[in-house]
Amino acid sequence: MKAVILAAGRGERLSPKTDEVPKPLLPLGGKPLTMHLLLRLAEAGVKEFIIVVGYLGEVVRRGLSSVKDLGIDVRWVVNPNYLLGNAYSLLCAERSLLKDYFFLLSMSDHLFEGFIINNILNEFDGEPLISVDRDPRYLLDVREATKVKICERGYVRDIGKEISDWDAVDMGLFILDKSIFRVIREFKGKPAPLSRCMKRWIDETGLRACESTGRLWLDVDTPEDLERAEMMMESWT
Repeated sequence: MKAVILAAGRGERLSPKTDEVPKPLLPLGGKPLTMHLLLRLAEAGVKEFIIVVGYLGEVVRRGLSSVKDLGIDVRWVVNPNYLLGNAYSLLCAERSLLKDYFFLLSMSDHLFEGFIINNILNEFDGEPLISVDRDPRYLLDVREATKVKICERGYVRDIGKEISDWDAVDMGLFILDKSIFRVIREFKGKPAPLSRCMKRWIDETGLRACESTGRLWLDVDTPEDLERAEMMMESWT
């Protein structure tokens, strides 16, 4: 299964750090931030990657050039309209997935311990999955996280940052099928946020929750997140 990594964003909440150094290349434990994600995925057996870049995209590509040493294949895709958000970045990867029905999706600024990635890959049985955490103890501000409502059968019934009735937090790691591209295109004009596209998509396709509750993961959005990630580097196993 190929992995799509969305690495096109501006990273404004980490400014001024990201004014000249793109977010995927911010140093963490002696490596670029996104290299930690690529290492974990490669260790889990993922060998083919599609990395979508935008802001300072050529700088990102050069900064991650050592991925070739991981024994993986990388296809770089450019999103020239990266300000349109993650849904549009994902849409840019569609042509690279013509022969693939399912694919793994992650944001480039998420860190996961190895169990989380192995868990979603092992749980996959031919239907879309989302990694969720019912007790996100490592997030600094849960209010900023995307939440999910899960039904008794284990499927997501609602998703979004603003939902008030929720059961778990979206960890930013998915196995999707390419029908998601059609839904993204259905939004006319400016593409909707990815979570809004997901909300419409799950009504017709279904998205099962894959629990990795209590496991170590972080969404690195702010200087405080980056500082916490640095402090926890010895725990990333």
